[in-house]
Amino acid sequence: MSPLLLFGGAVAILAVVLLMIAVPPRLIRGVAVSFTVVAASFGLANFAPDSVRPPVAMATIGVLVLALVRSRAVASGGVRFWAVTVWWGFISLSVLLTASYGTNRVVLYFGLATLAAYVASSLDRAELRMVYATIAGLAAVQVGLAFVEILVLPEPIWGYTGMIRYNPFTNDIYARAQGTFGHPIIFAVYIGIAMIVAWSNPARWSQTWRLVNLTVATVGLALSGTRSAVAAVAVGLLVHVALNRSLMTWLRSAIGVGAVVIVLLNIDIGIGTIVANLLDSGSWTHRLGALESVRALLGRPPMEAWFGNGFGSEAILYDRGLMQQTFLRAVDNMLVYALGTTGIVGLSVLLAVWTVAFCFADRTIKAVLAMLFAMFFSFDLFTWMNAGVITSLMITLPRADKPVPGIVAQVHDVPALRAV
Repeated sequence: MSPLLLFGGAVAILAVVLLMIAVPPRLIRGVAVSFTVVAASFGLANFAPDSVRPPVAMATIGVLVLALVRSRAVASGGVRFWAVTVWWGFISLSVLLTASYGTNRVVLYFGLATLAAYVASSLDRAELRMVYATIAGLAAVQVGLAFVEILVLPEPIWGYTGMIRYNPFTNDIYARAQGTFGHPIIFAVYIGIAMIVAWSNPARWSQTWRLVNLTVATVGLALSGTRSAVAAVAVGLLVHVALNRSLMTWLRSAIGVGAVVIVLLNIDIGIGTIVANLLDSGSWTHRLGALESVRALLGRPPMEAWFGNGFGSEAILYDRGLMQQTFLRAVDNMLVYALGTTGIVGLSVLLAVWTVAFCFADRTIKAVLAMLFAMFFSFDLFTWMNAGVITSLMITLPRADKPVPGIVAQVHDVPALRAV
């Protein structure tokens, strides 16, 4: 690593520490979680260089720890946090017993994801609004970067390079956008989260800002060229509509969604062609192959079938012919990935964690979880560090309708904060 890069990294970390010290304790956790979202999107992609990803992960861990120390948070945790902890704890145990994953990656990935979830679980109303504003603002930044990537840059910032992955939504004229997430699907998943946040509006934005955020997210999904993400976002939005307790609001939302569907089905925007191309594509057959691998995975020796070979051991499964033998050695199905690498027990833990998290979340997070679960069938989400960290903290965000009380012990020391 060059001395200049090391110096730049040290200066950046010092600047972040100074900034965190300057932030009032009342808002420190919200700033830390917002920083985590930004750091995950810009520096934790699997394809980010080794000179970027580990330092960013360590800096983010430091920021989260500093936030906990300065906030003296007393309300962290909760059922959804413990559900997340069970998942990462089980995965860590499987790695410890099988040595299927590097120790540094366990600390910098699994540890960061758990810590981010813990801090996120204690946000109060003002901090929660800050995090949701960060999600929306970052989506706009990423969409802007996507335009630059597609129209100006010869290669993506990092991710799939050396080849053009054409966008079916643009009739294969432009490449699929990746932003700084390192993959068009991860980019689309994040934009999908931003769309659901804008739709459900837990931060109580004005209708103008909601419309702006929804427009930005729609453009982002189109730039990603990810058909499965569009379907998954639709699932999330429908779940959000279905959970509406007000009959009239539910009817208005249902009529609105139905009207959009009817319009799309009756105008020629190429949906039929896109669907036909999807069914004829290698992507579709590859993902069907993952489902067809389930029988072989269940037919392994008992201990392996129940517990797998450890998270990150998919290469062994491919070498033994237990996973789909197509053009790509990637499972692209989180449920099948969990079954293959962590066995029946691992898959059961994942499903139990998702069920518990869904049951105890508010409508916004329920919709996000529904969208992410739909993506499980086309992408192995937790094999990507940036996606795993963002997903973990999203799961534990406090209910917008019943936010966690903020820390008030220090408010009397700063008169201006009493008005917050």
